Amino acid sequence: MKSIIIFDIGKTNKKAILYDYSLNEIWSSSSVFPEIEDEDGFPCDDIQAILRWMKEVLFQLIKNNKFQITHLNFSTYGASFVHIDRNGNILTPLYNYLKPLPKKIRNSFYDKHGVEELIALETASPSLDFLNSGLQIYYIKERYPAMFEKTTWSLHLPQYLSYYFTGLPFSEYTSIGCHTALWNFQENSYHQWVYDEKIVEKFPPVKLSNTTSEINLFGRVIQTGIGIHDSSSALYPYTLSSDKPYLLLSTGTWSIVFNPFSTLHLSKEELEKDCLLFLHPNGKPVKAARLFLGNAYQKKLDEIGKYFQYELESFTEEPLDEFYLEKFTIAEPKYFSFPSLNIDDKPKVNSDLSTFKSFTEAYYQMVWELSTCQAEAIYLAAEGKEFSKIFIEGGFSKNPFFIACLKKQLSGVEIIISDYSSGASLGAAMQVLGI
Repeated sequence: MKSIIIFDIGKTNKKAILYDYSLNEIWSSSSVFPEIEDEDGFPCDDIQAILRWMKEVLFQLIKNNKFQITHLNFSTYGASFVHIDRNGNILTPLYNYLKPLPKKIRNSFYDKHGVEELIALETASPSLDFLNSGLQIYYIKERYPAMFEKTTWSLHLPQYLSYYFTGLPFSEYTSIGCHTALWNFQENSYHQWVYDEKIVEKFPPVKLSNTTSEINLFGRVIQTGIGIHDSSSALYPYTLSSDKPYLLLSTGTWSIVFNPFSTLHLSKEELEKDCLLFLHPNGKPVKAARLFLGNAYQKKLDEIGKYFQYELESFTEEPLDEFYLEKFTIAEPKYFSFPSLNIDDKPKVNSDLSTFKSFTEAYYQMVWELSTCQAEAIYLAAEGKEFSKIFIEGGFSKNPFFIACLKKQLSGVEIIISDYSSGASLGAAMQVLGI
């Protein structure tokens, strides 16, 4: 059976997924690798272990002959670079995007290149230390100048994985445009600081996400893609599933609202509310509003469970209770604060959990209030335009009360639960097939 293999490298799970030519998932495997430490003792992914696993999976599948692999591509998390010398040797750890940028280096960057808020606005990247992966390269240049000089290419993680198999270095729009602080969205080019620091010399030519190369792997000729950033890849299948403007709400630890029909530059107010811009595979900007929804939900769930001595190990989202839906969706007071959400809305009443009679009552109130925060993020990403439909994928798409609350919040908008269980890998498959 002719098939496409996608390596989908997440921060926690690393997956290999096979699709047939009708884009049906026909096989998958996943692994979790223990983190190692960088030179400062900060945890990071073990890139060598990941490469060994990928190579072995591909070798075994080709050797098996059950599947005739014809295409290969990669989707990975963003904000990560692999730096290599002229022989392709990896020079640094795969730095963790949660690693803080040393204050001295951070200050020197803005002293040289301008006001922090202005650079954030021009690059559509909230100031987030290593999560602005372009600053990882500046960090190397400042702290390890000899290593910087030795670097031939700095490759975004998706493009490095492609390089590992093809030997061909490329840059690609979706990786450049994911809060890297590298791209000037107003000028549609690398930001001036990237030229001033001569970092642009470390980047290979920019190619479209559907670029492929024909290579021989373990005796099999395979069309190999150049990789794609996972969030942009997850968005891509929806571009072919709707002929009208839509929004995509991707939920999990982070909830991100994508607006691929955005037409306005990012404003200072939007940036302060955790909006940013991504780049679509075609190089056009996509406005997104982030919310630390899953994190806020889990912390508050733990707090409620502990107060009511409720065994969360056995907790599953209960079937929708229309009584609670009606009760809480007309309630005016807010009872909960969510410190991890970037919002100004505070509870309008002084209350603790003793207000609630049961775990269920407190839980439903909490979910209703989170849906209110989510609706505000949706309106923010929508830029004041009306959308007739919104697709929802990820963990919260399986929570019937959360979905019912959103329907109340977004009157007149069709909410569609996504059928795509592996959106990032599916988008990568579509790219390598040229769909």
